Amino acid sequence: MNASKTFVLSVLIAGCAMPAFAQTAVASPAEVSPNLRAQVRTMERVFSSAIQNGVDQIAQKINDVMPGLRVFAGLPHAHGYQVDNFGWFFDVEVPEVQMASVDLYLALQPDPRRPAPGSRAVGNSVTGTVATREDAVPAVIQDPQREYRTAIRSALIDAMLDNGQLPLKPTEELTVGARAADSPMPSLEVSADTVTLILRITGADLALYKQGKITREEATARIKVKEERR
Repeated sequence: MNASKTFVLSVLIAGCAMPAFAQTAVASPAEVSPNLRAQVRTMERVFSSAIQNGVDQIAQKINDVMPGLRVFAGLPHAHGYQVDNFGWFFDVEVPEVQMASVDLYLALQPDPRRPAPGSRAVGNSVTGTVATREDAVPAVIQDPQREYRTAIRSALIDAMLDNGQLPLKPTEELTVGARAADSPMPSLEVSADTVTLILRITGADLALYKQGKITREEATARIKVKEERR
């Protein structure tokens, strides 16, 4: 691993707020067996696929309202590293949201206070009230960026719980850092619109879940979630 890659990885791990480790965060190009290397590559594909699924969900909802509108740019990528005395870290690059497309999508949506196109009035002969009923009108996403972040977070959490097979000591962690593909790492000077998502779970908690000693809901609750907006 070259010096610049080691530096940015150290910065990102430090951003995970590890009290003892953040002072001396150094990525180690530890020797791994071919079998372990294959497991890492598998996890990289799992995280990339999880991100793509989240992207596809939001893109489909937007295209149901505005067919053909392209909101995301780029493809997801994931790179896994084994870090001494820390565990495993996966740097996940997510497709960027094209704000011009989001602005266009929101600008062309009807006023939510008015009946949507395709809805019609339905009267109640007893009360005299009039309501509207929609005929298969697609739901409008009021905040595409927030829904995108929620979809990405859920997809990554599912991937961590369902596919966290890498060797971890009880006190080590599986950590995933998700960021826009062209954005710098956390704790550096970046735009105010950049949001980095960091997810962490200990080897002990993963083991308890795999052994069926805690439920999925309990395991999910034990995942530490941090969003950094810069």
